[in-house]
Amino acid sequence: MKLGALRLTLAAACALGPQLLRLLDAPDADDTVTRAATRVLATRYLAQGLLSLVRPASRLRRIAPVVELTHAASMLPVALVSRRHRRSALCSAAAAVVVGALDLRSPVRSRGRRPPSSRR
Repeated sequence: MKLGALRLTLAAACALGPQLLRLLDAPDADDTVTRAATRVLATRYLAQGLLSLVRPASRLRRIAPVVELTHAASMLPVALVSRRHRRSALCSAAAAVVVGALDLRSPVRSRGRRPPSSRR
């Protein structure tokens, strides 16, 4: 549930788009492609966050770390190649790594089953 709330928070931050990028002093804050990509990212975080709140034991929980770490990996070439997009790409990659790492640490539970540590 906490990861769902974190994703919803990230969705809200991404929805701010240029305002957030200006706070980060990113040179591409007003770039149309960056703004569109940020909106797509906000939509993904919103969908994942809502789904993880509604169905916490779904298959999404199993693939969420892969999605986040793939996103982080895809930002690294952008940061290496484009000086203009470097700050935005690295911030996006850092957020994805943090969420992906939290996903990996969060236990995936089957519906209706208690974790082994709470069984007697």
